[in-house]
Amino acid sequence: METVLLTTGYALYYIIAEATVSWSIPLTWWGLGAAVLVADFIYYWEHRIAHEMRLLWTQHAVHHSSRDMNIVTAVRFGPLEGVWAVIVHIPMLFMGFSPEAIIGAQIVVLAYQTWLHTELIGKLGPLELVLNTPSHHRVHHGCDDIYLDKNYAGILIIWDRMFGTFQEEIETPRYGLKREFDSQNPFTVWFSELPELYQNLRGAKSGYEIRMYLFGPPGWTPND
Repeated sequence: METVLLTTGYALYYIIAEATVSWSIPLTWWGLGAAVLVADFIYYWEHRIAHEMRLLWTQHAVHHSSRDMNIVTAVRFGPLEGVWAVIVHIPMLFMGFSPEAIIGAQIVVLAYQTWLHTELIGKLGPLELVLNTPSHHRVHHGCDDIYLDKNYAGILIIWDRMFGTFQEEIETPRYGLKREFDSQNPFTVWFSELPELYQNLRGAKSGYEIRMYLFGPPGWTPND
């Protein structure tokens, strides 16, 4: 699924670039480095918004649904989660980055995070100040109140430190969703958030409530 979305994303970026952009940053070492840095910054916001908007959370919750922290968790994605990733990186085209650089940078940011999904690596000293590490990412997967919605970083943890979403690992988190859910059935996992959203939308009493159920934070109710 991710391969299909990246291929589709490349085609979309190429069409947009050909139609609207007349300049480009060269594919040099510094150009590619800049692309990874910008993509990492975008990933922070892509990831944070996916936690803060319920429609996106229905897909991203798949990644957080496991009670374990291992390499298998690293590849649990919602079937449509990549669509949001493709859309949110479009501004990089207008900055002058080529479709190849954008797709390549996205792959680097995602690939870096694979090794973060482990309990086998402890804290890494001074690297913890700059890089996203297994310790920082364990926090992100924790459903304890102190760990909720923290450490959104891809490669650089400095984004969380800058924007007030950093939390140090104090004790081993309890992983998974806040609600009781633990399934290995892919279909159950992929669509677990949708039945409740459907019921909420059916019971909505105004356009405002519909908008909030879709685009407000997960857990929003009219009483809020």
